[in-house]
Amino acid sequence: MNSKYPKVSVCMIAYKHEEFVAQAIESILNQKVDFDLELVIGEDQGPDGTRAICEKYATQDARVRLLSSDRNYGVMANFRRTLEACAGEYIAVCEGDDYWIDPLKLHKQLQLLDQNRDFAGSAHQALVVRRDAPDRPFREGVRSEISVKDLIGGRQFHTASILFRKEVLTVFLPAPDVLSADRLLNLCIAFYGKIHYSDEAMCAYRIHGAGMSSNATVAQMRRDLASVPYLKQVNPAFPRYHYLSYVYATIGMTRNGPLIERLGCLTLSFFYSFSYFPSNIAHMLRGVLGLVGRMR
Repeated sequence: MNSKYPKVSVCMIAYKHEEFVAQAIESILNQKVDFDLELVIGEDQGPDGTRAICEKYATQDARVRLLSSDRNYGVMANFRRTLEACAGEYIAVCEGDDYWIDPLKLHKQLQLLDQNRDFAGSAHQALVVRRDAPDRPFREGVRSEISVKDLIGGRQFHTASILFRKEVLTVFLPAPDVLSADRLLNLCIAFYGKIHYSDEAMCAYRIHGAGMSSNATVAQMRRDLASVPYLKQVNPAFPRYHYLSYVYATIGMTRNGPLIERLGCLTLSFFYSFSYFPSNIAHMLRGVLGLVGRMR
């Protein structure tokens, strides 16, 4: 304890999270740890009272460091600057509208990573929380060791579950501006090594009407395409066309955008999916069934 640098930094980006951010902050400060911990908050000049709440915690607890904001940075730039400010050997992520539900979360994950150098990150199950539905697991049937291949076809875990080695930032920070920064981060972690996964639910993913995932437009989602050539440059073995199929599918299923453009993206997704034929057929069927299930 009391070393020059914290063992773990928690990166929190917050924007219009006035209703939720106090719970997010307290869930981090209430972690039971025997190492130095810091919480770095990048509040992005939201129009509500989020910053005032963050300032209160920064004044009361020396572990909380609130970054100054002279403008609205946007998701990727704010995420990047907040990660850059993290000084810890390991970095965890928790956005201002999510929260942790296990006070031993960091202790368990850090112990695993300290004892297993071949793992670049540690993730776990999350509970999906929303006002109008019962809580449910984020994803079931996830492998205990996650690789790049596993991440190509979709998120295996929620962002608030990840703890990773700081070295990953050497690959992530130079990346282009995208909307799905967490998806890009997960791939960068997997470039460095395996990601350990535990089926123990230790965080909550809150879905609400003001969340980014509920309001993204086709134009915003198209920015994710910029990550594909970058990932291929970093790792020449990266399955570019398989990932393009997935990214175009996510754009096509976005609710906010012209129908003709969304249909065009779904067509491109189908075209690129033949880079991993015949398993693409089963993958698409699972996607359709999942979509039907969410619409019920």
